[in-house]
Amino acid sequence: MTIRTRLAVQFLALASLIMGTAFVVIYLLSSAYRAGEFQDRMRDRGTNAAKLLIQVEEVDEALLLKIERNSTVRLPEETIRIYDHHDSLIFHLGGVEPPRTPHALLDRVRLEDEVSSVHGLQEELAFTFNDQYDRFVVIVTGRDIFGRSKLRNLGQVLFFTFLTGILLTFLVARFYAQRALSPVKRLVAELQSIGAADLSRRVQVDNDRDELAQLASSFNELLCRLQEAFQAQKNFIANASHEMRTPLTTISGQIDVLLLRDRSGEEYHTVLVSVLEDMHTLNRLADRLLLLAQAETQGTVSTFAPVRMDEVVWSARAELLKAEPGHACLVSIEEVEDEADLMVNGNEMLLRSLIFNLIENACKYAPDHTAHVALKGSGPVVRIAVSDHGPGISEHDLGRIFEPFYRATNTSGAKGHGIGLSLALRIAQLHDGGIKVRSVSGEGTRFTVRLPKAG
Repeated sequence: MTIRTRLAVQFLALASLIMGTAFVVIYLLSSAYRAGEFQDRMRDRGTNAAKLLIQVEEVDEALLLKIERNSTVRLPEETIRIYDHHDSLIFHLGGVEPPRTPHALLDRVRLEDEVSSVHGLQEELAFTFNDQYDRFVVIVTGRDIFGRSKLRNLGQVLFFTFLTGILLTFLVARFYAQRALSPVKRLVAELQSIGAADLSRRVQVDNDRDELAQLASSFNELLCRLQEAFQAQKNFIANASHEMRTPLTTISGQIDVLLLRDRSGEEYHTVLVSVLEDMHTLNRLADRLLLLAQAETQGTVSTFAPVRMDEVVWSARAELLKAEPGHACLVSIEEVEDEADLMVNGNEMLLRSLIFNLIENACKYAPDHTAHVALKGSGPVVRIAVSDHGPGISEHDLGRIFEPFYRATNTSGAKGHGIGLSLALRIAQLHDGGIKVRSVSGEGTRFTVRLPKAG
């Protein structure tokens, strides 16, 4: 079922409930009004007859019969019975034989003053008539042919009005539902025309700030994010292919040259050492690409656990010194009162890679190949500052150093692929943290990592 039909049906059900309830209430009120009006007529007929018989001396039973039989306001199938205080019938109008009236009914009328009942289409009203010296019971019966006919006609009118109203309501509801959903239909058509090959297109947004305009704006924002993600993916693949092609080309070139003619054992050894170094470079590049891909997925968050950052720093320092024995890393821990000041919730391997990349960069570009690491645990975050006394980073490069495969202009002589800082930033963001950089040309650079504490 389409949304248009579902909205029309829901609106129809609501309108049916409202109209049906209103019509039923109208019918019940009309029925009650008819019954009350007919009882008033029966009461007037019985009261007039009792007054003439009891209070007017000139009127006896025979005269009253003539008067009532010729009355123009007589009720259809009317009968009037009047009983004295001995339950004796003193007047009867209508029918050959008066119906037998139970004494219990007469006693009830004297107790309650008025009793009404309905027997099929025949209605009955019994009430007391008080005279100066006696208390009489008057019973009037009759059929409200005209009133019931009007009530029956009203019911038919209400029923056919209800059916007509339901039909018109459904048609109007479908029409307005179609008009209301036409922007959605147009939005669906525009979205279906947008493919992965052309993410630059956007959905038309109306000037109205209703829910549909907000939906279109949300789709446009989603398309912007998808376009950026696809573009970043294309750039990443292109840059990664270029970076991996370089060592592979170098390896294949050295082997091709080596196989041109017979070589001495020393020449073979030299080439194999160079190839092995290129293979190590390729392995490090592949490892960092895998870490970068892992940091890009939010599924890594499910493996987070409490991690002590001082242990991570010492582990990254040991890994660096093992790989580069000529480098140095000086570590200081400050503003720490207990173990909780050093705990963060995260992935230990990714955090170690973050610290390792910052320390490696500091040692690589500093003339003394020394990195200074300061770990502080005061406040709601753990701060790790990595600084060096290198050449610094120019203002032009500061805005782009966290882009994948971007390398500053003054790093052309150093080995690297431009992945380390982008990986470090993504890992920090994955842990709800961030990295700030401060650099002064000729004096050095300082990277400060902020990570929220566990709990």
